[in-house]
Amino acid sequence: MGKFLKTALMLFMVGQAPVQAATQLSLDTSLDKLPGLERTNKAEKGLPGLMAIESQDTASAIQPTSDFENLYLRAQHAQNELAMLTHRVAYLSSTQADVPAVKGRERALAKLEGKLDGDVTLLTDLARTTLVADDVEGLLRAYHELDRQGEVVRVKNRFLTPKANGYRDLNLLVRLPESLMVAEVQIHLRPFAEIKNGPEHDLYQQIQELERQALVQQRSLSEFELARVERLRQQSTMLYQQAWEAISTPGRVRYG
Repeated sequence: MGKFLKTALMLFMVGQAPVQAATQLSLDTSLDKLPGLERTNKAEKGLPGLMAIESQDTASAIQPTSDFENLYLRAQHAQNELAMLTHRVAYLSSTQADVPAVKGRERALAKLEGKLDGDVTLLTDLARTTLVADDVEGLLRAYHELDRQGEVVRVKNRFLTPKANGYRDLNLLVRLPESLMVAEVQIHLRPFAEIKNGPEHDLYQQIQELERQALVQQRSLSEFELARVERLRQQSTMLYQQAWEAISTPGRVRYG
């Protein structure tokens, strides 16, 4: 009986030692081996985490060529590459991917000659996609997963510095590893996306129509038209402000 107990005790000790060692090792190395989403969950969550994302720009946030024809020729391949990345991030972060077509040639040229003063290397939105999150936590997951899987070369945190009308999002530039092109990814909160694509879009079209009529008639906007444009812009600002208050104020009923 004594020999049996001794053998059982030895087997018990042999079986226990590796478990204790593995447990200590897993505690030391688990953070390095966690997938991106689990690492994100251990980071600061909610609005503090969102506000901790700093806007930043790098010298590499430019296109690899200054020739428009060459850049536009490569844009479709870049769009396909970006679409795959965006759908993967959407799946891992439980967000919605929206993949449009490559930016139209005429619109690209108009932006190039206008806003960009002819600098092709700054034309960074030929390939572009959007991710829409239902809440701040989902938006953070999408951002950190995109940062983990791609090379983010520019961040504009418009939740920290919103547009004049109160619109907010995360606007990112990502360098794609295969095409080497820089592409744009916008990460929206659903309430802002719904306003942007719905009532705010209608308000913007009304403003454009007033400005178009004045341009066709080769005149400035009248005092009445200017007042109407101001009212339309105020309506847009109010919509975004209400959406932000619902998101940022605890206990408020959320937009939509």
